[in-house]
Amino acid sequence: MADIKNYGELRFPNERRDHNPINGQFLKGHTPFNKGKKWSEYMKKRSMKRCAKGWVNLHKYRPKTRPDICGRCRKAVIAVMDDGRWVWLPYIGAAGEWIGGSRENVRRCCAMNMKTESAKRRKVNTDHKYRGVRFYYESDPKWTTKIKVNR
Repeated sequence: MADIKNYGELRFPNERRDHNPINGQFLKGHTPFNKGKKWSEYMKKRSMKRCAKGWVNLHKYRPKTRPDICGRCRKAVIAVMDDGRWVWLPYIGAAGEWIGGSRENVRRCCAMNMKTESAKRRKVNTDHKYRGVRFYYESDPKWTTKIKVNR
């Protein structure tokens, strides 16, 4: 049977919002109004000029050198055990996986073992260990004095 009580009433379906009413963020699946359009289709000349100035500033003040934390070339690592045995590893991340630890600590160990004499201290410790193993960069010649040569 038809619902007699609501007969004759005009009802509008609830409007679906494209943004979160609490924080104003657009909801997932929302397509912006300017997607695929040229600036001239939705901006005035003055606005286009001001936006272009922002793009110039982005290019002008973008960092010219890479950050220290990313984009580095891989460095080979030598792991030296206490008995003189050694293992060559292709990069620091592989050394971290091999030892069951973190690559950051392997890198710190390599850096500490690479240090040279300072003005304050005459003797520098080049036997820093991480999880009982000394790590050296392959390019650093110090590890050659620490290994046992089998002849």
